[in-house]
Formats: sequence, structure tokens, C-alpha cells
Amino acid sequence: MLVLALLITVMMAALAVAMRRNDAAINAHLARATATVLTVSPLRTGIEFVTEDGTTVRPPDGVLYPGLLTPGQKFIVEYSTADPELVRVAGRTASVGNLMVAAVLVATWLIAAPLAYLLRRRSGRPLLRRRQPPPATDPAVPSLGGPGAD
Repeated sequence: MLVLALLITVMMAALAVAMRRNDAAINAHLARATATVLTVSPLRTGIEFVTEDGTTVRPPDGVLYPGLLTPGQKFIVEYSTADPELVRVAGRTASVGNLMVAAVLVATWLIAAPLAYLLRRRSGRPLLRRRQPPPATDPAVPSLGGPGAD
């Protein structure tokens, strides 16, 4: 259970890093255009826009941070002139995704920690592993070397 929670934590950290890298790539070669929403699905929002050089772009991965967009809607996008398929809704950055990442992490650990605790308790194994103390020496057995040895 805890391994699964750790994997989700690593995935969310990777997502947070990737969002910031995308923002940095867009900011490094920033351009703006008016886009039209073509489709909206749970996994992506399809858009179309025309770049400064007149090329029509339909990013296969959709637009970053698309919340509250509807088909047919026109809006301003910011894209990278180095890679026009890397595009986000103007004014939205990776900080928009922080709430989602935090919510997933909180939910994961609020479920995983108590569940791991209950599973461990139910198994009859101790909750924490304790180090075993070194075996006690028998005073009747003489020690080799040390003070008082003959």
C-alpha cells in the first residue's frame, strides 16, 4: 500500500516538473494567437489557431490548462514559436495545476496511511520493527579478555 502511495507521489512530482518545463519552453519563445476550441473531452481539449507566419496548427495533445472551455469558443493562447504544438491558454501557467497535484497527494496519503496501518495491525505483525537488543551475557560464563580476566 505504501509503495503504491510512493509511486503516486513520484508521478505527481514528475507532473509538476513537466508542467514547469512546458511553461519555461513557452516563455522562452513566446507568441500569442487567437484559437478556437474544436473538441472537449475528459483527456484533452482540441484547438486550432494560426501562427504569426500563417501556419494553421492543431496540437495533437490539445491545449495546456484548458479548464472551462467549450466547443466553438474563441480565446487567446500563448505558444512556443520553436514548437507551436506546445500551447497553453493565455494567462494560465503551471500554478493552475498545483491545486490538482496537491489534491491528489492529500487524497492518496489520507487513504494509504490509515489503510496501511489497518492492514499491518490486522496481520498481527508489529506496527514498527524494533531492533533486537544484543543477547544478554551470562555472568556465570567468564568473558575472554577485558577487565578481571586472568
